[in-house]
Amino acid sequence: MALKWNKTDLPTLAEKKTAAASQTCQEIIYAGIDVQLSTGTQHFSLTAHDQTNIDSMFTAVTLGATEYPYHADGDQCAMFSAADIVTLYVAYKTFVTTQTTYNNFLRIWINRETDRETLAAIQYGSDLPADLATQMQTILAQAQAQIDAIIVKLQQ
Repeated sequence: MALKWNKTDLPTLAEKKTAAASQTCQEIIYAGIDVQLSTGTQHFSLTAHDQTNIDSMFTAVTLGATEYPYHADGDQCAMFSAADIVTLYVAYKTFVTTQTTYNNFLRIWINRETDRETLAAIQYGSDLPADLATQMQTILAQAQAQIDAIIVKLQQ
């Protein structure tokens, strides 16, 4: 028996756009970041597993570890200093927060856009409308303030 589809079963353009944005956001995050450490610039993937590992290392540092084993992409496991772990953690959290916050505001724009041509042109990386860009920057500034507070507490 063939399945019958009606128009309401098909994804809307907005649904397709939000799904594509979420996919792109995840791919960008998972591709990772380059981080300048005491040993030079190294690349770190940021899959969910990698993020958990970095969080665990950071927790160890907050509990008093002075170094912890890990590896940059393609490198063998090595001991990373507490300072390098904090640098990596801050870079990763900033990057992931920026990407996910942007994706969330992009989805808001997609879902509220009423002009089909504008909607069709929206893609990951598009400049947000002024009101959403302002809200996003406010949130990112608040998130950075929290990261800064954590760093200050670690230095005490």
